[in-house]
Amino acid sequence: MADYKHGAYGVIQAVGSRVADESQGAIVYVGTAPVHNVEGGANNVNKPIVVNNIAEARKYFGYSDEWDKYTLCEAMHVHLENKGVGPLVFINVLNPATHKASEAGTVSKTPENGRVTIPAAQDIILDSVVVKNGNTAKIKGTDYAIAYNIEKKTITISELTAGALGTSALTITYNTVDATAVTTADVIGASDGLGLNTGIFAIKNVYQLTGYIPAYLAAPGFSSVPAVHAAMYQNSVKVNGHWDVYMFVDLPIVNGETPLTLDTAKTYKNGNGYTKENETVFFPLAQGTDGKIYHLSVLAAANFQELLLAQDGIPYKTASNTDCSLIENLYLGASNTGRVYDDSIINEKLNKNGIASAAYVGGRWAIWGCHSADYDQENGDQINVAETNRMMLYYISNDFQHRRTPDVDKPMTANDLQTIIAEEQTRVDALLNIGALTRGVVTLNADAQAKSDIMNGDYSFLFDITTTPLAKSLTAIVNWTDEGFVTYFESVGD
Repeated sequence: MADYKHGAYGVIQAVGSRVADESQGAIVYVGTAPVHNVEGGANNVNKPIVVNNIAEARKYFGYSDEWDKYTLCEAMHVHLENKGVGPLVFINVLNPATHKASEAGTVSKTPENGRVTIPAAQDIILDSVVVKNGNTAKIKGTDYAIAYNIEKKTITISELTAGALGTSALTITYNTVDATAVTTADVIGASDGLGLNTGIFAIKNVYQLTGYIPAYLAAPGFSSVPAVHAAMYQNSVKVNGHWDVYMFVDLPIVNGETPLTLDTAKTYKNGNGYTKENETVFFPLAQGTDGKIYHLSVLAAANFQELLLAQDGIPYKTASNTDCSLIENLYLGASNTGRVYDDSIINEKLNKNGIASAAYVGGRWAIWGCHSADYDQENGDQINVAETNRMMLYYISNDFQHRRTPDVDKPMTANDLQTIIAEEQTRVDALLNIGALTRGVVTLNADAQAKSDIMNGDYSFLFDITTTPLAKSLTAIVNWTDEGFVTYFESVGD
């Protein structure tokens, strides 16, 4: 029974402390993974797969410390192991069926206690292994099981029933993967326009196969190739006719045989099209405290995802000036050593030209630079001055499309329209309340053209949005004044 009330009452209710229960926007990584170390790994090629933790990543894609060969493993380590943040969507383009050595390998092994171990097996394609005793082939799943050990880099063949492998020497044949056979064309991929998509074009399959909106895109190790970068941009605008994608990309540290420097990075960026409004461009690489070399795009994306998880997937906080304890120094190549880069150098050479990096600031290493790539000091505007401005516009657009699809092809009464406007305004108000926006007004687009569209069943809603500006700099103006001497001499005179 409802409480009995008589009189006037007021109820204070916090609006917008949460905007969504779970973010539908995903970070999509395109690259290579050692799927040849996984049984059935050939099924995980050019297919978007969601991974929530490192165990799932290893289950579907394997893992290797050779990040130059297997680029997705860097993202696995940084996001899932170091930061403990997910989920991610991986698209692996390495295909064990085609990216393999031309000659097969053979080894002879005698079982011990029903087991055979093959050392240094990191390149062996697990599904290609054939075990024979003389001319008799042993049957996987009946006679034996096979597994790859990521830490030891060994393959173990274990009999499933006592004596199934016998006691005499076995002949084991296999194919080996050749990760260097993966080409730029493999990474770029293609689309037939009828749902068959590979490489970067497989971003078109993310929403349908995973349920996540492909909101962010990265391809460490490949995005520094201009042709790959161009394909990323091509596949970042209205994916599936709906989704707007923001990209995290890297510039190379070498152009052909010529090393890039902090002075020449701007010229390369502008000359090779790394100036898109929907990307943050990073330079150079990072030397890790663990001795590994990291792409700043990955480190920034992981820090950014950590922020997203803390704020319901709403991208109003930038990864710039967030701690990155993995960094020991910037990396421009093995021969480029001994340099110490302070933040004033990074600001002058990179940030003011629309290039993000990392810097030692506030007593720690941090991602440093929040501009979109179309920014430079002479060409800055209210949107590209902060990557979060564009991200927020994309978020509102993508979120609306995802949630409102169930309303399509339903009768739309005047009350229904007012309900939609009210509901969308409530969501915008929630963004205002958490500080993601400074202004947000939702109305029905009711001009003459819109009225004609409405007669044909096409309704449009105006979202007038102002994002919250970031504090690009804080300046203390310290003035000398002699007024203090007045009280000083007064006290001395006393």
